Amino acid sequence: MHCHGVGRFDFTELSNIDLFEIEAILAARKHKAVLTLYLPESEYAHFFQILDQFHTGRQSNLFPHIMGFGLEGPLLASHGGTPHKGVWNPSKRQWKQLAGCGKQGLIYMIFSPDAELNVDENSNIDNPAPSVTWIAETLLDSGVLPAAGHFTKANPVASAKALQSIYDVVAAWGQGATITDHIYNDMPHNFKHAWRTRKERERRDIELQRLDLNSWSLDNLDEQLGLVPATMIKNARKGLVKVAQNFDGEHVDLAVIKKTVELLGAENMLMMTDSIESRKLAGRELRKLDDSTLLYQDEGIVAAGSQGVDRQIENMLKIGLTDQQINTITKTTPEQVLTKREEYVREKNQTMCV
Repeated sequence: MHCHGVGRFDFTELSNIDLFEIEAILAARKHKAVLTLYLPESEYAHFFQILDQFHTGRQSNLFPHIMGFGLEGPLLASHGGTPHKGVWNPSKRQWKQLAGCGKQGLIYMIFSPDAELNVDENSNIDNPAPSVTWIAETLLDSGVLPAAGHFTKANPVASAKALQSIYDVVAAWGQGATITDHIYNDMPHNFKHAWRTRKERERRDIELQRLDLNSWSLDNLDEQLGLVPATMIKNARKGLVKVAQNFDGEHVDLAVIKKTVELLGAENMLMMTDSIESRKLAGRELRKLDDSTLLYQDEGIVAAGSQGVDRQIENMLKIGLTDQQINTITKTTPEQVLTKREEYVREKNQTMCV
């Protein structure tokens, strides 16, 4: 559901994307993927050209392995590994234009429910969106799923409240579930979720034991996990959202992931790789640390992963997920989300043409 680069392509450099070459790579692997792009403001017009090409080609079945597109940003409260040039505040008009790409293959947009919209009278944004609920309503009306992610950690209560307002919009929409960016990463939470360096891994077993994962339950999510991930899980259990999880074991520890699957249910989870195969982002080389598959920017910030689908499935087997659970997370649930969204877009377009 979520990858940032296939083959030699860096999905920040939109002008260099070759959909035919990407399709050939995916076909050779027998994989289907949602290509998740970053959108520098300078590449805004080019994004629509890519969507036009995809939409035209899809009508002739030229891209059967490219399921569509996601956007990470541009409205992000916390950059995380997102290139700085991919973070900016669209105007109200631009949000409507981006939402209109739902019929051309834009499946979801990741944005921060707790982002600052600069709606005061001194704002330098030309006619900004009035609220994040307006953004969610605008996207959903055109069949683009609002995917929450990249929260600040300054005020978890306010962030969780903003997140819940998005899920209230999804509930009112009534056309199926939305999705998330990866759970636990780039959000406030109440526990250590990963041990990434060699020094950290020396303490991993002791610190993991202190977490007492067996004590986590649906009754104490707020206290054990934190308000934001708890809000995601509670709404997933209501059928309003499918939660994305990276199974590389480094974005989130595999023991934590195993417990999360138990709390959520496999039917409410999607696998995402968050991978960049070229090891380049925004024209900059990414690097690995010793004994890690994560890709870091110069500032020591995790930019992406490098583990593909097959490696992540191996990790699922390692933590004891059944073949049925793995099939649900990697195939059945994402297909259901994509099919439901496609049906909505098709019916809406037919209604508009009548």
